[in-house]
Amino acid sequence: MATDIEMFNQHQMDTRNRLNFLVQVVLLLAGGALTASVTVFTGSRSIKLSEQLSTVLATSWWGLIASMCLAIVVVAIVLLRDYALGERWRRSFSDPSVDVAGAPGIADVAIIGFGIVSLLSFLGGFIGIGFVAASLLAT
Repeated sequence: MATDIEMFNQHQMDTRNRLNFLVQVVLLLAGGALTASVTVFTGSRSIKLSEQLSTVLATSWWGLIASMCLAIVVVAIVLLRDYALGERWRRSFSDPSVDVAGAPGIADVAIIGFGIVSLLSFLGGFIGIGFVAASLLAT
C-alpha cells in the first residue's frame, strides 16, 4: 500500500507530465499554424484579404504568439515555484521551524491565470486563422 507522501508525489508527477504535454501541444500547434499561415498569407500575392479579414488574421497571429509566450512563462513559474519549495524543504531538514506546508500562493495564482489566458489566446488564434481560411473559400 502506498503511503500518503508516495501518493502525493505520484499525483504531482502525473500533473507535471500533463502540463508538459499540454505546453508541448500548444507550442507545436500554435507554432505550426503561425508558420503555415504567415507563409501562405504573406507569400502569395494572389490572396486578397478584406480589411476585416486582415484584422482577424493579424489578431490571430498575435494570439498564437501570446499563447506560446505565456505557455513558456507558465512552465518557468512552475519550475521557480518548485525550486523554491525544494529549497525550503531542504532547509526544513536542519531547521524544523521552516514552514514547507504553505497554502497556494501568488505563484499558483499566476500559473492558473497565465495558463488560462494562454489557452484562450491559443484557441482564439487557431479559430481566427480557420475563420480567415474558410472565409477565403466562401468567396
